[in-house]
Amino acid sequence: MTRRRDAALAGSVLVPVAAAAVLLRTPVTPEPVFVGVGGALALELALSVRASSVRRLWERRGVRVASVALAIVGTALGVAILGPASLLVVAAGLSTYLLLLAVVELRSRRSGPERRP
Repeated sequence: MTRRRDAALAGSVLVPVAAAAVLLRTPVTPEPVFVGVGGALALELALSVRASSVRRLWERRGVRVASVALAIVGTALGVAILGPASLLVVAAGLSTYLLLLAVVELRSRRSGPERRP
């Protein structure tokens, strides 16, 4: 599992979602943003409980492809059923995930072999 690949996958969903939000002129309000941020943090916390199992599953290419497809289709359905605010939920969640990846990567680089006492 690489953080770079995971970031690229998240970005491949975030870019069209953000573009759709702009095209639909979705108003930015705090509620969907909080739901997206909270949802991403809750999902990461839940997945961390079984990290090794999740990691093994995520290594399967089909799982990654299906996840991206499901995210895009699910977002489109969310817009159709709940309205364009669902775009903000997804964008905020993906942005939070990307921020978490960046923090983990930075911490990993700082605690690398060159910083050993």
